[in-house]
Amino acid sequence: MCLLHWTCSIVNPDKESASMVIYLQKPSSLGPRTWLAGVNCLDQITRLFFRKQESLTRSPNMVMTVAKNMSTPAAQIQEGFLKIMMEAVSELDPVHKRYQMRIVSDAQPYLWYKMNQPELVLADYYVIVVDSLMRLANLLQNYVSHMLSWNPGAHFLILYNNAKNRNNADTTAETVFQVMLDQFYIHRVGLLYATTDTRYVFKVLDNFNSSSCRKLKVKHFAECQEGSVVTKNFGALQRSLDRFLSSLTLTNCTFYMCASISAPFVEADCVFGLEMRIIGFIKRRLNFNIIQQCEHESRGVQEEAGNWTGLLGRLNEKSCDFIMGGFYPDNEIISNFWVSDTYLEDSYTWYVKLADPRPAWMALYSIFEDLTWLAFIVMLLITWLTWFVLVYFLPEPPETREWSLTGINSMAVSICVSVNERPLCMASRFFFISLALYGLNVTSTYTSKLISVFSNPGYLHQIDTLPEVVEAGIPFGGYEESRDWFDNDEDYWVFDKYNDSSDFEPHTRNLVWVERGKRVILSRRMYIMQSALADNIYAFPVNVFSSPMQMIMKPGFPFLYDFNLMIRYMRDFGFLNKIHRDFVYNNTYLNRIAKMRPDFKEKVIVLRMDHLQGAFSILSVGVCVSVGLFLAELLVFHVGGRCSSKSGHKKRQRKRDKTRKRKRNKSSEEIVIYWNEIHVQKDMGSTPLKRRIVHKSADE
Repeated sequence: MCLLHWTCSIVNPDKESASMVIYLQKPSSLGPRTWLAGVNCLDQITRLFFRKQESLTRSPNMVMTVAKNMSTPAAQIQEGFLKIMMEAVSELDPVHKRYQMRIVSDAQPYLWYKMNQPELVLADYYVIVVDSLMRLANLLQNYVSHMLSWNPGAHFLILYNNAKNRNNADTTAETVFQVMLDQFYIHRVGLLYATTDTRYVFKVLDNFNSSSCRKLKVKHFAECQEGSVVTKNFGALQRSLDRFLSSLTLTNCTFYMCASISAPFVEADCVFGLEMRIIGFIKRRLNFNIIQQCEHESRGVQEEAGNWTGLLGRLNEKSCDFIMGGFYPDNEIISNFWVSDTYLEDSYTWYVKLADPRPAWMALYSIFEDLTWLAFIVMLLITWLTWFVLVYFLPEPPETREWSLTGINSMAVSICVSVNERPLCMASRFFFISLALYGLNVTSTYTSKLISVFSNPGYLHQIDTLPEVVEAGIPFGGYEESRDWFDNDEDYWVFDKYNDSSDFEPHTRNLVWVERGKRVILSRRMYIMQSALADNIYAFPVNVFSSPMQMIMKPGFPFLYDFNLMIRYMRDFGFLNKIHRDFVYNNTYLNRIAKMRPDFKEKVIVLRMDHLQGAFSILSVGVCVSVGLFLAELLVFHVGGRCSSKSGHKKRQRKRDKTRKRKRNKSSEEIVIYWNEIHVQKDMGSTPLKRRIVHKSADE
């Protein structure tokens, strides 16, 4: 066969169309006999090869490529098979199973349209007809892999027909499989190779076998002659191929797992952890080996250039087969990678410094609410006024009618302090008894809470909202990939102030700064629950968001279905639920009991100075007020005394003169005879003596 390129001036003198390629072949390679054999063979092999292990609840999706400027008979085979597919789709009374057909051509660049995730259905089968390896690579690299329905885990059937390459079936198959495996991570590939014009051999990629797992191996499966599969029993061949496709063995296979150290899911020793238990169960059931590597590395994000950082970058470079470490797949991950079924769930919230312990004297105040204290003060004023009214209008002793004295007495009785007060009237007595009973109830209620307040005084105001954090000027942040959750209109202020540096990643060294009140970190509840600082920091009561935990793997991972099947079994039989319950139990009840063991002895509450700060404060205030009043009264006395000293002196002098004049005008004086001066005779009746007044003459 010779290949001639004609210029545009020869083929199209008017220059109205592009250049064309003309292939000159032997007469034996032309005609319907050659391409009909390829079409029929391709039709039969698709019935054998296009069977999925999973049960689909929808119509299967098939993608077929349409390559331009191909040589014959590859071009006629492509056209003939496409015609068969179109006729099957357009059947009014379909004999075959319904399916969806998609066509991609290299005639024009593929246009990528953004679609919503519910509208996206991945392809199940691919049919590619080529006449050269270069054309195959071009179709996959520039067209097929750019489709929204691109699925490297689908079944790929490639028909290769090149008249110049008839005797290199194994070499061509190895090259095709190597390209599919290395560049596109495709494992389920079948190749129909034309050895003659009417004879084809069918070879499949056998990359997973017990003898040489994960080493490329070409397996010869069937032959086609004149459009028919050469076999004695088509059903036996069908079962043999189904067994091969559905029972890929993992015995002696080794996978590379990369994990981010993130307790409690993956511990630093790379042996213990919740996710390590789950992958260990899957490994034992499927009988494969794992080379695990655990590092303090983040999940990673996509950069502007399209490259991935972190563990996702290593996964994209095929350094790892799958990654884990408490990861959750966001929309960006799902559109570029594969994820397993959900096996655990966790919630994210903000962690802030625990409020400072409340001073003991302030805890005494907090026994009653502010409204209760206000009611107590109002009742004190009412009793003060009532007491004053009663003693003022009733015939009580005058010394009890002082306004200040009634206030002091009412306060004293309200707190069950005895006073030197003996009401004479029944109304006053009844009021006094009722006030004493009221004070007894109040003080009993108050003192009943003293022991608990002394042992656990509580905390001051606790910051529990993000606006309070911003108002306090405390920086906040977390993992870099968590920032995208706030990229919306309502939470953009959080997105703008979010810190994604390593200083805000939830690690023990950073949680120490949270304990000191210098940072606020967004972290998982399960991670903080098992941390040694869990009791020293405060978690916001409202979750920011909840996320599933799934393994992330490169698209095309051939055992995703087997992994998901094991995860579903674990969920259905309660294994996953038990793992979660055990973790919560061990990190709540058992840890709390372990922390309480040194305190099992009887704890003696010793009153310290801070317990009496309130009493000392009240006494200090009272002394200060008394001194102030004393100085005020002293000042008023001296200032008022100086102003009225002269008038007062005259009044006192006038009063003194009147007294002297009254004494001078008195003409008699009182004589007192004492009892011991009287001599009483015997048998003389005793008569009380009275004072006698003796009048003196003026001469005396």
